[in-house]
Amino acid sequence: MAFEPLQTDEKLENPVARPPDMDAAMLFGCSGFVLSSIGGYMLSVWPFLVFQETEKLTTLATAAAIGLTPAAILGIVSTRKFRLAGACGFVGSALSVGIFLYLRIEQTFISSLARQAPAPDYPKVVMYLAPLGWILISAILGLLFLPKQEED
Repeated sequence: MAFEPLQTDEKLENPVARPPDMDAAMLFGCSGFVLSSIGGYMLSVWPFLVFQETEKLTTLATAAAIGLTPAAILGIVSTRKFRLAGACGFVGSALSVGIFLYLRIEQTFISSLARQAPAPDYPKVVMYLAPLGWILISAILGLLFLPKQEED
């Protein structure tokens, strides 16, 4: 009768570690991607929904600091824990947050043109630089904190 996990009848003095299970590895990676992407998005977006006066640079910077800092920490932690899947989830959330930021800032400029809200006190180029900057920072953090064996 065969002994687990080697499937041989050889008796060993010490137990042998089981080889990695492909299903468990896939579930671990997929779970890491989902947690990283959804968690990063939720952490990033909620301050922009709470602080409505995004025509002011101080409000925009405050909402970004409150939301994007914990999202970056979550991205670093998930990259270290879930490796490449966590880093991809982090960058995926950064892409969706970048689109959200673009649309939110564009909404501010459109409202000011309609004379329904005060004009923003920052240049219109922020509408492009804020999302692109967050995506770039997220990609760099994902690469910096990726475990070394994943780089090969």
